[in-house]
Amino acid sequence: MDSEASAVATAEEKHARPTSNALRVLSNKDYALYWVGLLVSATGSWMQNVAQGWLVFDLTGSKLYLGIVGAAGTLPMLFLTLPGGVIADRFNKRRITILTQSLAMIQALILGLLTVTGLVKPWHIVLLAAFMGLVNSLDVPARQAMTVEIVGREDLLSAVALNSSAFNGARILGPAIAGVIVGATGAGMCFLINAASYLAVIVSLLIIRPKPLGGTARDVPMISQIREGLAYARRNSEIRDLLLLTGIASIFGLQYGTLIPALAKEVLKVGPEKFGILVSAAGVGSVVAALTIAGLGHLFLPRKIVALGSIVAPMGIVALSLTRQYVLSVACLVVIGFGMMLFLAVSNSIVQVASPDELRGRILSLRTLVFMGVAPIGSLQVGWLAQHFGVQTSLAIGGLLCLVSALYFALKPEPHDAFA
Repeated sequence: MDSEASAVATAEEKHARPTSNALRVLSNKDYALYWVGLLVSATGSWMQNVAQGWLVFDLTGSKLYLGIVGAAGTLPMLFLTLPGGVIADRFNKRRITILTQSLAMIQALILGLLTVTGLVKPWHIVLLAAFMGLVNSLDVPARQAMTVEIVGREDLLSAVALNSSAFNGARILGPAIAGVIVGATGAGMCFLINAASYLAVIVSLLIIRPKPLGGTARDVPMISQIREGLAYARRNSEIRDLLLLTGIASIFGLQYGTLIPALAKEVLKVGPEKFGILVSAAGVGSVVAALTIAGLGHLFLPRKIVALGSIVAPMGIVALSLTRQYVLSVACLVVIGFGMMLFLAVSNSIVQVASPDELRGRILSLRTLVFMGVAPIGSLQVGWLAQHFGVQTSLAIGGLLCLVSALYFALKPEPHDAFA
């Protein structure tokens, strides 16, 4: 049996039997420790994300500049994520993640010191965002591929959902805290708190001991190994379709977050505290979805969950573009977060399970490329549209394009190698 057929058979076998629940996954001490560290660090990261967007708009007053900063933070991933996947397959994923998390801590510390001393300029933020994009090029493939090494294949769906619940639980708490801190002391303190929060995940990584499931030769040229990963993803129609849909969502759908500072200030006419609640609202929906997947996801076909999420999220974006009421905007963001999480978490687990152990880092680097690497295109297009036609028109265009593509993939006949 070749590697592709083996991976699909394993995936079919996994989804044919009852999937473990969230409580069983958390009984794994290594995973529980890692999850707590991830929650703390993600809270700090969301504080920085919110404070950075507010700071950029405060310094420049430009919606286009919001897009430029967003593009700078993801542009390195367009070029470096695929080599990052090869590195994840070749070397110890835990050690790579310790290094990348340490570099991210340094980035947050520098940004915090520049801001609290009043020295920060827009170009500083662009440069540091680009550095963080470089770090993420190595971090994301290694960190995501490490999950299965901590919990095993059987618990992967629940673990991915719990990872997402930590990230999105932080998305509720972090922005709300950041809104208060920005209003009281300014953005700099949020960056410094984020720097300190990285210690939690770094310490957890130093303690846990994942069990490597496979590796790849280090004496083969990197370009050959990248081509091997690309060829596998192209042959497997389930992975190929999910990558295409993720790329469309990244360019046109997920960029709604880039415009939330402008939406808050120009459309809804609210301050930093209510701005933080807007960002947290999407996190509420995401957490509800993630916990639902972790506890009940095994009762539904993963492909159907992905289809539902890919339709619900753009409907929420279109609804957001049509309202000027703060409460209705909060409700729309909850719906967006719920739909996005159904799509992203379950599609992530599908891709991971369908990938052979020796190729997982490279396949996940492809997902990272279409999820984050093409985001500069999305950031720039959404910023340009908002600058010339307004925030709400930009949101409506992105939402409608995502909705059309989601309906196409939902109605498309299932591929012969699908396992969900």
